[in-house]
Amino acid sequence: MPTAQGTMNVVEGDSIEVDVVEGHARQARRVITQTVEAWGLPHLTRGAVMVGHELVANALRHGLPPAVMRLLRRGDAVVIEIDDASEQVPHIAVIDNSTSTSGRGMYIVSKLARAWGVRPHQGGKTVWAEIAF
Repeated sequence: MPTAQGTMNVVEGDSIEVDVVEGHARQARRVITQTVEAWGLPHLTRGAVMVGHELVANALRHGLPPAVMRLLRRGDAVVIEIDDASEQVPHIAVIDNSTSTSGRGMYIVSKLARAWGVRPHQGGKTVWAEIAF
């Protein structure tokens, strides 16, 4: 399985899966960019990268390794999934301070994604978000 710290030159089919290594969120953004562009959906790049970055950052900050990112082209949407070994479920935080510099990740996801959710499973969870074409 490729890692998000490696490079990806070719995307084949309707899905890709990569390991997300701590400290390599930038490479995960690169994988998202390359994938949606290879799928002929460059207009989704900015939103998909922002959503994917927030999901990856949450998995690396609050989850437990290993983290795995999957990108799926399904129907009229790109689905971004992040698996990690934590049972802690993300939520949209209530921000009580307008100068706070953190805590807005899932709020951003909720605004940019058509839908998002969490699937608990044995050994952790999958957090997913769907970006409509």
